[in-house]
Amino acid sequence: MTEKHWQFYSAATSVIAILVSVYCLSEGITSIFVHLYYIPIIIVSYQYRERGVLYSLFLAMVYLLLVFFYYPGNAHVIVEGTIRGLALMAISLIIFALASRIRTNVDALRQSESRYMELSIKDDLTGLFNQRHFYHLLQAEIERAERYGRPLSLLLIDIDDFKRFNDTHGHMEGDRVLERIGETIQRCVRRTDWAFRYGGEEFTVFMPETLGDQAGVVAERIRTEFRAERFRPSPDREESKTVSIGIAQYQSGEELKEFISRADRNMYEAKRLGKDRVYSAL
Repeated sequence: MTEKHWQFYSAATSVIAILVSVYCLSEGITSIFVHLYYIPIIIVSYQYRERGVLYSLFLAMVYLLLVFFYYPGNAHVIVEGTIRGLALMAISLIIFALASRIRTNVDALRQSESRYMELSIKDDLTGLFNQRHFYHLLQAEIERAERYGRPLSLLLIDIDDFKRFNDTHGHMEGDRVLERIGETIQRCVRRTDWAFRYGGEEFTVFMPETLGDQAGVVAERIRTEFRAERFRPSPDREESKTVSIGIAQYQSGEELKEFISRADRNMYEAKRLGKDRVYSAL
C-alpha cells in the first residue's frame, strides 16, 4: 500500500468514525458501532508511530470538541464523551507501544531471514557462492543464453598441488590459501560475473555476455594475481601457489553437465601441460 493510500484511508476512517460515534452518543446507542473511532487509531498509531500518536490525540480533541459543541450543558453526554476521548488517547499510546515492539521484532526477523538465506547460498570460508547456488544460477543463465542467442563462458579453477600443501602444513594454512584465492577471484571478476566455490580446492566463474577469448583475459588475470600472493606456512618459509584454469564457451543446445564437463576437461588439460596456466579448447 502506498503512502497516499495510507493517508486516504486514515482520513476517511477518521471522519466516518467520529461522525458515527457522535451520532451514537446523541442517540444513546451502545452497540459496537459506537467504538468505530478505534479503527483510525489503530491504523495511524501502527503506520505512523510518533506522528500517529499526535494524529490520534488530535482526533480525540476533535471528537471532544464536537461533543461539547453539540451538547453544551449536557453533563451526562459530556462526561461520557470525555471518558471515551480519554480512552481513545490511552488506546493510541498502547497501540503505539505495541506497534513499535512488533516492528522491532519484525525487522529482527527479516534480518535473521536475510542472514539465513545468505548463509544457505554462500561458502563461509571464501565468501563466494556455494555449489548448490551455482547449479541453480547456471541453469537459468544457460536458458537465457539459449533463448536470446547470447554468449556465455565458464571458468573452472583448481589450486595446483593443494592436497600436498594442506597435508604438509595443516588445514589452517590450507584455509588461508582458500581464503586468498576467494579474495583474488572476487577482485578480478566483473560485476556481471558470478563466482563460486565448486568444492574443495575447485572454484568456478560463469560470465554472461562473454566470449571465450574475453573470459581468457579474466582467467589470466586471476592466474597471475594469485601467483603473486605469498604464504608463510612457517616463520622461515615463504611459498607461492598457482592455479590451473579451464575455459568453456557455451554451445547452443548443450546440456548443463556437458558444459561443465568441457570446462573440467580443459582444466585438467592445463594441469597435464604443466599447471599454472589457462587452457581453452572452444
